[in-house]
Amino acid sequence: MRSAKIIVLFLLCVMSGVIWADPHALASPEDYVLADDIKLSTGKVLRAGTRWYQPPGIDRLRRELADKSFDGDISRARQIVFGYELVHRTYGTIGEGRRDGRPPLAAGRVMNCANCHTGGGTVPYAWPFFRTLTYYGLAEQGEDGVFFGGLGYKRDARSRARDCARECGGTVMIDDDSPEMDALVAWLVAVRDGIYEGEGLLIPEFKTPSDVDKIPGATTPLFPGVLDMKADPQAGADVYQARCASCHGDDGTGVWGGEDAFTFPPLAGEGSFSHAGGPLMVPIGAAFLARNMPLAQSNALSPQDALDVMAYVATLPRSSVWWQDYYFRHAPCERPPWLPLHVGAVPEGFPFTAAQVQFGPWRPVADWLAGEECRAKNPPGTPALDRDFDAREAR
Repeated sequence: MRSAKIIVLFLLCVMSGVIWADPHALASPEDYVLADDIKLSTGKVLRAGTRWYQPPGIDRLRRELADKSFDGDISRARQIVFGYELVHRTYGTIGEGRRDGRPPLAAGRVMNCANCHTGGGTVPYAWPFFRTLTYYGLAEQGEDGVFFGGLGYKRDARSRARDCARECGGTVMIDDDSPEMDALVAWLVAVRDGIYEGEGLLIPEFKTPSDVDKIPGATTPLFPGVLDMKADPQAGADVYQARCASCHGDDGTGVWGGEDAFTFPPLAGEGSFSHAGGPLMVPIGAAFLARNMPLAQSNALSPQDALDVMAYVATLPRSSVWWQDYYFRHAPCERPPWLPLHVGAVPEGFPFTAAQVQFGPWRPVADWLAGEECRAKNPPGTPALDRDFDAREAR
């Protein structure tokens, strides 16, 4: 019995060491094999067991650049590598830890993009980049982008990446036409199309607007029936201390690793999501938690526990950004039912408390926002910001 306990403790130590060495969830080969049949818009059926993705060979590319054996566009290859580094080492490449002589694009301690976009955006259900380019398109290629209701403008892949950095990085500002954004887009291309033959999305239809949303794990669905659920931040505090605090800290401020940035990312305070960050809408953040956390124990949290933990995290102190006050100002009835009331315009005649909007149940809120009373009191207007995003604000 005693020897069995020793073996268990040894295995736990080994697992812990692996996690500390690379504190990110990693994909397994079966994650890139269809679990079920998928019918495409053309009528074609992809059978279960079909391999649909192969991650880009970034290690091979770096090795070939180092030994000068790469046979291709060197400048493009270096751009891809820099984009990869930007995602995995954000603080060290574009933050105050950068050492290439260019000015930082972020102030203070910032998370690495890969803290949320696991594997550099190559892991299903972990906010991947599989569909980003196809879904949003690129303005320079004549693609129209996707209308963003929150601020009332269309976003292509570049402006979507810029907004994501501002929402979740707080002080991060990557200009749409900057070399850093060019590198990030190069990495997005590599995620979708691969670097070498036989990489990226292996199903051509997954690169088309008609079927891009059928990529497994390209989005993380909300819990079924979540509109009728209710989150409890006090219960979430207990779950957090039991399941999350050992990595993210008792106060949620993460573990800072110096030049390597956060070993474990903050869920509050400096460098964490701003109040406008999408993960702080409790059902959205909870869906991610249930799929990916605790680390190396995916699907260990029940939907209710995940909602409770996310509700608790949403109560922790964090920063704001100037433009969050403009959210849905032009169309208050279009705000998501779980968008906290301290973010964006509150519709005239809104009958719900801030607590219900943030913690649920959300069905009454959703029904009212979609109803005639809201539309009658809040006619839509013309979207307008009083200023545009300014990179200087981040520095």
